Amino acid sequence: MTQSETNPALLPNNLWGDPSLLPNFFIKDDAVGSSYLSKNWMRGTVEFTNHRRIPLPGEPLFFNFDKINNVLYVLSGPNKYSAYPIDSVASFQLAGSDMDYSFEKIRWISDNFFLMPVIKSTKGYSLYKRLFTKLIRADYSNEGYFVRGRKFDEFVDYYEYYLIYPGNSVYRKLYLKENTVRRALKSETSLVNEFFSLHDLEINEQSLLGMIQYINDKKFPEQ
Repeated sequence: MTQSETNPALLPNNLWGDPSLLPNFFIKDDAVGSSYLSKNWMRGTVEFTNHRRIPLPGEPLFFNFDKINNVLYVLSGPNKYSAYPIDSVASFQLAGSDMDYSFEKIRWISDNFFLMPVIKSTKGYSLYKRLFTKLIRADYSNEGYFVRGRKFDEFVDYYEYYLIYPGNSVYRKLYLKENTVRRALKSETSLVNEFFSLHDLEINEQSLLGMIQYINDKKFPEQ
């Protein structure tokens, strides 16, 4: 051994006397969630910004989507895949074993991200959501007398919502809070109050969908 390994007085000054600064090694558990839309390849259809569509009839393609980097992957054979960044794709639909997904760009809102339709209307209000995925890294610490943190990385999905007003030329970004929703639908206050009197619900995606559908049914019954 060297002298520094046998004599603690020779440890670097920033470590000596402060055990919390010593390296902390641990084995990570499996990650929770994924940076990909699905853990398996999916069937789907894609329209590119140049209006080209895939797959062609009878073409066996499989798809997945990197939620963090916004890259669409297309598998065309064993270990043979292509990667398409967000600026090359206009829309895509993917179908998994338990979920269908639809992503599209609304260019007058932004060319830089995809939106997922929650409810679409030609005459009334439409609602879309934007998907974000955040990686929360493992931060486990065991100092002998105190253990904290987690041993696993976690991919967490969250959303922001876009309300498109009748006429499809004006939108407002909103979050799942009652005061925010009421402000966005200020011109529909009486119908919003009606909806809340009939449904004593917290604001979540499902209740917001129900509210928009309720307003559309009342104001645009022919749509």
